[in-house]
Amino acid sequence: MKNIFETKNACRICDSYNILEILNLGEQPPANSLYEKGKSNPPSSVPLRLMYCEECSTVQLGEDIDPEYLFGKYLWLTGTSETALKYSEEFVKKSLSHFDRFENKLFVVEVASNDGTFLQQFQQASCRVLGVDPAVNIAEIATKKGISTQADFFSKDLAQLLLKKHGAADIVYARNVIPHVKEIHSVISGIEILLSKNGVGIIEFHNAGLLLTELHYDYIYHEHLFYFTLTTIDALLK
Repeated sequence: MKNIFETKNACRICDSYNILEILNLGEQPPANSLYEKGKSNPPSSVPLRLMYCEECSTVQLGEDIDPEYLFGKYLWLTGTSETALKYSEEFVKKSLSHFDRFENKLFVVEVASNDGTFLQQFQQASCRVLGVDPAVNIAEIATKKGISTQADFFSKDLAQLLLKKHGAADIVYARNVIPHVKEIHSVISGIEILLSKNGVGIIEFHNAGLLLTELHYDYIYHEHLFYFTLTTIDALLK
């Protein structure tokens, strides 16, 4: 198997080389790298290290894994989780209550839309929806459910193409996806490009402070490149 990762010597946010290792969990197989029956070689192991940037204070992993390896064929489906379903319903109701100012039917885009479960709630509320997800197998599931889905990694370049094809979005959601992405500045720029003049971008992420206060150690794995606080996400968005 080809080398699936590379070590980062600089901060992904500010490019500073002043990054310190604060936790080393050794070498571990990437999340969802299940051992296939009949194959003699176990999944590759990759260092799992938390790094702290002394310049922008962002906590991040020390290694990048090839995104295609992690997300090209994904295993977890939002629609299989009862908790995720209930959360989606509540999130959508709360969101719609804040967007009465839009006169026309809302156009809602979700980055990393998975099987379309979240967007289905908006579709049922008469919104026009579009999902973007790199996992071809999951994008196909969403499409079969009637959720228009682009099977690709979201980026600045893709956002420009989507803008030409579908028009500007009233709302762009990035729910627990920003911490996953290697090309994070391209994704943030893409959201800005795709939004209409009065559009709203909504980013959801796990608060890194909870890793310590509530011992959310199980959140530390290779899919999660970044561990943001409100302060560090604010620095990224500026």
